[in-house]
Amino acid sequence: MQAAELPEDVQKLLRDYIESYEQLELLLLLRGERAACWTEEALSARLGIRGSLLLDAMARLRSAGFLTSVPQNNGNGCTYRVQSEEAEATIERLARAYKDQPMPVIKLMSANAIERVRTAALRTFADAFLIRKDKKDG
Repeated sequence: MQAAELPEDVQKLLRDYIESYEQLELLLLLRGERAACWTEEALSARLGIRGSLLLDAMARLRSAGFLTSVPQNNGNGCTYRVQSEEAEATIERLARAYKDQPMPVIKLMSANAIERVRTAALRTFADAFLIRKDKKDG
């Protein structure tokens, strides 16, 4: 299976919402153990992801709507958030593809990352040529 052979909805999910392997691993863990309410420490221990990488992955999944915060006695936890049956089916296909043949998923994520870097570089280059009016000139 090549990256192009991944279902279109899986490709779109990876392109639009999953920017790192930490996010992918976190999403699949949360979804696989839906009943669990995870603390940052428990996720870090389980996934081997520390500090800002984990916090960034959690924040991005929360903003994408895949993770929700749950108040607990000892602070906040988080759990998987089901968005829709369609999104659920897409994540199921992603989980199956990543488990059975991870290379197409990894290749697509790498290609998406390279495209994000290219786009950012082009944007920065183009911004260098913008003529800006000095604030002093009114």
